Amino acid sequence: MRLSKFIRENMEAILQEWEDFAQTLEPLRASGKLQLRDHAQQMLVVICADLDTYQTESDSIDKSQGLAPEEKRDTAAESHAEDRMRSGFAIEELVAEYRAVRASVLRLWQKNEHAGSAHGLADMLRFNEAIDQSLTESITRYSTMLRESQSVFMAILGHDVRNPLGAISMGAQLLMLDATLAPSHQLTARRILGSTNRVNELMADLLDFSVTHLGGGIPIRTAAYELGPQCTMVVDEIRDFHPDRALVLELTGKLDVEWDRARINQALSNLIGNAIDHGDPAQPVWITASGDGDAVRVTVQNMGPVMDAASLRTVFDPGQRFTMTPVAARNHVNGHLGLGLYITREIVSAHGGTIRVSSTALQGTTFTLRLPRAKPVP
Repeated sequence: MRLSKFIRENMEAILQEWEDFAQTLEPLRASGKLQLRDHAQQMLVVICADLDTYQTESDSIDKSQGLAPEEKRDTAAESHAEDRMRSGFAIEELVAEYRAVRASVLRLWQKNEHAGSAHGLADMLRFNEAIDQSLTESITRYSTMLRESQSVFMAILGHDVRNPLGAISMGAQLLMLDATLAPSHQLTARRILGSTNRVNELMADLLDFSVTHLGGGIPIRTAAYELGPQCTMVVDEIRDFHPDRALVLELTGKLDVEWDRARINQALSNLIGNAIDHGDPAQPVWITASGDGDAVRVTVQNMGPVMDAASLRTVFDPGQRFTMTPVAARNHVNGHLGLGLYITREIVSAHGGTIRVSSTALQGTTFTLRLPRAKPVP
């Protein structure tokens, strides 16, 4: 008997084992039969149809690499993932269900001695491929929903925090205008205002991060302007905050552009701030902007510790960078969320440009932006 026929004829026994296992998982202990079985039967029906379908070696390789043809509608595995997430399942529990159904089918198949038939090995290989495909679909859908829910939460948090921050900022400014306050109280008011402004910056980064993860990308509004004076302004502002650091700015070529002025200034400020945070305090930070034909090139370079290959690969991904940071070092992040480089990359991408990073002992760490003078028309 072929495995697909065996599954169809023993569907109830397989589903009962699935149900028995699902009921041991905390989120579903009080659930009924329909919720416990959920999309299990649908997935097994799909798997049986797959087992009955002729498959070339190329098809098998594609499946093993996650390159199976995409379905126009949601698959049973994707719907299953959505329901399990809404039921409060952790992703580990979702994976455990697939492990259980795989074990149940193969155990029953072996017990009935069908696995030793002429087609037994081929059927088991196809079955494992089909289970892995369903598992991949479920994990992908679950992970996508999780990221979206986290981004929505962060967007709501960033938005709602702004009102109380605005009230704190206004109160601090009013205190600073009170000439009757003692100097120590005036100093406290200035510190409150400075801290409020810093939190506002963090909230702005958080909102940008959330917007990009919800699929909208960084919103930009382009207009024609000269880049040179803006670079000078950004560098001068940072000099005011870091009077002990040397910043060297070099402007060459034609620098007339059609970009989002505020966003590009934000990107440049992020890069210079990153160079100051991680560079050698005894060495300057070099900033250059040069016009060349239809593109403009901007670089920010600092001397300091060389970034290894793993750090270079994840430098624009705050999540991976945080994961790679030793636990003991996570409390020493200089008050940053680590979103600056990610947001910078998104700003550059929104303008149709590219950003690259290199790091060597001889030349230090260099971020290089190359953007068209005007964003290409889609």
